[in-house]
Amino acid sequence: MNPKRGLVVHRVGVESLLELPAKIQRQAVKKMRQVIEVLPEGAGYPLRGPLQGFRGIHSGRYRIIWRLLTLENRDQIPEVVYVGIRAEGEERDAYREVEKVLGSLEGL
Repeated sequence: MNPKRGLVVHRVGVESLLELPAKIQRQAVKKMRQVIEVLPEGAGYPLRGPLQGFRGIHSGRYRIIWRLLTLENRDQIPEVVYVGIRAEGEERDAYREVEKVLGSLEGL
């Protein structure tokens, strides 16, 4: 991976991040820059089921959900697709929200 490439945030990821309190936004962006961007291959944990191919990383009670994209030149770049609260069993749970928008993430 070319370390100069950084990371990208999908439109859905930006929208989900902007819905969070400013303090949580800063915390999540810091985690993206210091962990995901620096060492994407080892950051977070692989997700299963319908979210297979994505990875998650904790940021307090919030989850940053992302994946590695392979570019035409075979470089890989991390793409953040969603940031939200972990509320197991609730409709607003980050993992459930990503499953809902999964169709808009495919093919990009």
